[in-house]
Amino acid sequence: MKYRVIVAGFLVAAAGAAPALAQCPTSAADACQKAADLLNYVTPQLSTSLVGGNTTLGQGGTLGGLGHFSIDVRGGLLNGSLPQIGNVPLDPSGKHSDAFTTKNQIIPSISLDAGIGLWRGMSLGITHVGGVDAIITMTYLPSLKSNGTTSTGSFTVQGSNEKFGFGFRLGLLEESLTTPGVSFTWAERDLPVVDFAGTVQAGGTNPGGTLALNDFAVKTSAWRLTAGKSFLIFGLSAGYGQDHYTSTSTINATINGPFGGSGSQAANFAMTRSNYFVGLSINVIAFKIEGEYGAVTGGTDATFNTFSPVATKSRSYATLGLRFGI
Repeated sequence: MKYRVIVAGFLVAAAGAAPALAQCPTSAADACQKAADLLNYVTPQLSTSLVGGNTTLGQGGTLGGLGHFSIDVRGGLLNGSLPQIGNVPLDPSGKHSDAFTTKNQIIPSISLDAGIGLWRGMSLGITHVGGVDAIITMTYLPSLKSNGTTSTGSFTVQGSNEKFGFGFRLGLLEESLTTPGVSFTWAERDLPVVDFAGTVQAGGTNPGGTLALNDFAVKTSAWRLTAGKSFLIFGLSAGYGQDHYTSTSTINATINGPFGGSGSQAANFAMTRSNYFVGLSINVIAFKIEGEYGAVTGGTDATFNTFSPVATKSRSYATLGLRFGI
């Protein structure tokens, strides 16, 4: 239940977002701009939580060709921060830069990943090079409702609550008794498309208003260069790569009161960040218990409103999973 409240809270915040376009009049421009900045702030965190570190937990090289496969069930925790939308007023006279306060928040994620061996590669002494694996991912997102003292909101998933992704792994060096496994992977993971509706309550000089985020789609792609080695009952892995996040939506914003107004506009976001991680796995009969710690850094993101910490703050994450493979 806590996971649902956290995700709903993120989308409540995201609903305040979109770059100011001609469709948004002056009377609603402030709500539209704050919406754009909030979307730009939360999308990188939601995306990092989705992407994580190693494409397949604990896997350094390829699986070994046809007849080999792996299945991972993993849960992740991102060290994030959530903007507090109830502390920032909506100004019907036009765009106004305000400072958003944030609250530290752990952002969870759950995913199911599968690797399928396609080709072992070319023999090179005691190892192989050039092996190929296919990768399939699945992300689940429920339709949620959230209630609070300063805002209420809900979002509905369009179509299926599951979203499948895909990728591949290219073996640079197959793991052997004396050599580590080294590989390059690329994978795409997306969230289901959602519609969001939220309300900012009036208070004091703040007239309040409504925000709607339609066709909100988050897409990620990531590459990884990973190395791993097994030592009897445990294994070690490490890797580096880059993540690319994009999101699109159409936003409808309204500021209440005699001087307020309504507007509609498109919202777009993109960011590229560096990702590095280390992992530890323990063999338990036919399964592996795997843990991972990593961080993302870099990226550029200019917002009209201000946030502390900024959207490009380095974020750490931890992942724990269970892996079965043959």
